[in-house]
Amino acid sequence: MNKRNSLALVYLTYALLLSACATEKLMEAPDTLPGEQLKADYMVGNWCTNRELTAQTNKDAGHSALTNVSQQYWNLKQDGIWQVSVSGSFYEDHGQWRLKGLSTIVLERSQGKPRDYQANFKDADLYLEDDEGKFLILSECK
Repeated sequence: MNKRNSLALVYLTYALLLSACATEKLMEAPDTLPGEQLKADYMVGNWCTNRELTAQTNKDAGHSALTNVSQQYWNLKQDGIWQVSVSGSFYEDHGQWRLKGLSTIVLERSQGKPRDYQANFKDADLYLEDDEGKFLILSECK
């Protein structure tokens, strides 16, 4: 194999490795109202905790506007694996996720019981509301 073919093979291998590590959103979610049908493809991808929007939405709903919501990076994979990271670089498996009914996402930690959240999308942000009416808002990580 000559030098030119070897270099092309190295570039191709590098490109394949990068594409295997990247998680692309399968489908951009439209704005939805609570209770509207969601698709699993809307959830797949990298998400970041939106601390400011979470605090403001909870305040608007009459809850404490906690500003100490921890920054986390989430990776929801097509196969139902839920991963988290504190840096956005190295993800660890955190549990499983799945949709239930029209608009409920179930997050099940590896060590714990499942939690149901009503989910809807607004301006490409994922609004998760627990059974106490408290919100956690995730934005797409770029």
